[in-house]
Amino acid sequence: MKTEYDIIIIGGGMVGASLVAALKNHADKKIAVVEAYAFNSASQPSFDDRSIALSYGSRRIWESMGLWEKLEPEIEAIKSIHVSDRGHLGATRITDEEEKVEALGYVVENRVMGRVLMGEVESLNHVDWYYPATIEALEQSDSQVTVRIKTEQDEKILLAKLLVAADGVQSVTRQLAGLDVTCEDYKQSAIIANVKTDQPHQRIAYERFTDSGPIAFLPMTENRYSVVWTCEQNETQRIMQLADHEFISELQQRFGYRAGNIEKVGERFSYPLAYTETEQLTKGRVVVIGNAAHALHPVSGQGYNLALRDVAELAEMIVKNEDPGHPLLLAEYHAKRLQDMRRVYRITDTMVKVFSNNIAALGHLRASGLIAINLMSPLRSLMARQSMGLLGRMNKLQRRLSL
Repeated sequence: MKTEYDIIIIGGGMVGASLVAALKNHADKKIAVVEAYAFNSASQPSFDDRSIALSYGSRRIWESMGLWEKLEPEIEAIKSIHVSDRGHLGATRITDEEEKVEALGYVVENRVMGRVLMGEVESLNHVDWYYPATIEALEQSDSQVTVRIKTEQDEKILLAKLLVAADGVQSVTRQLAGLDVTCEDYKQSAIIANVKTDQPHQRIAYERFTDSGPIAFLPMTENRYSVVWTCEQNETQRIMQLADHEFISELQQRFGYRAGNIEKVGERFSYPLAYTETEQLTKGRVVVIGNAAHALHPVSGQGYNLALRDVAELAEMIVKNEDPGHPLLLAEYHAKRLQDMRRVYRITDTMVKVFSNNIAALGHLRASGLIAINLMSPLRSLMARQSMGLLGRMNKLQRRLSL
């Protein structure tokens, strides 16, 4: 038995659910979402206890989707950013006042975003959810995509004009479509935890570069910080196994005391860091978005923000075209998204390689660069606008316009 749709989305996590939310008012587009985890499952990695840094540009997209008011009560604003390099003088400070925005960004727990997103999309009449389910096979013709999915009960055949791969960095859909990726292992891991210090965070975000990688302290609700500690991969297991007081002591020594004395630490998570880029974003009637298209180092906090710009661009193209998967339309999507993606790739990759080493001469050069950026407001503003996702062309949702 075959079921026909306009769009099939493989992956109902943060990115896939965001695309459904962007299309919530367009009931003429029949959508299927194939998700590997049970609905609202605590094991869904997109919606766990980790936190995400939302850029100001992402706020504008969420406003356009009519979701910001539901999210805002449970987030913390970033009013200023302090960037420094351990062992060297010089720092850069960016403020929301200077950039004339309500905030430079926001910090929100994944589970909060998950609750808001799923509460918005779970009862949409034009969306069918298949979960837990996985894609097993994919075929394309000039006019449609056919996928075979496996559920707990049986197998089903779904047909659509467009297939969206939003199933993460190890995307099975991308592999089945025959899309190649470029990968680079950074030989680093990110250790993530929430901490509490003895000083109010005053909505300041800290990015501190060390010889083993950057450490970010991002302000959260209840006067907590979300910490992203980048370390060498061969150190990960040792750090993860430290007792809480030992972990706090080592983190304090690496980061310093700008945020005060660390008093408490919550549950820790870790994952290896690599750069993955899909060389072609589309093939036939298949398009890849989010981590399936680009997995980044967390140094610049751009992962979900870049993915949300994918969502905004794709949603705009879908609603204004009767055939959302036409290859010429997807070629246009590829062209529009490539410049933004490549710019973020270059900035992130350069930051990792320049700031994650202990070469003395390079350390002095880094310090001089931070001082120069701090002294020159045009450079500082350029850095801020990139961080906020406000560089380059803007689609409708980025401009706070409805689709």
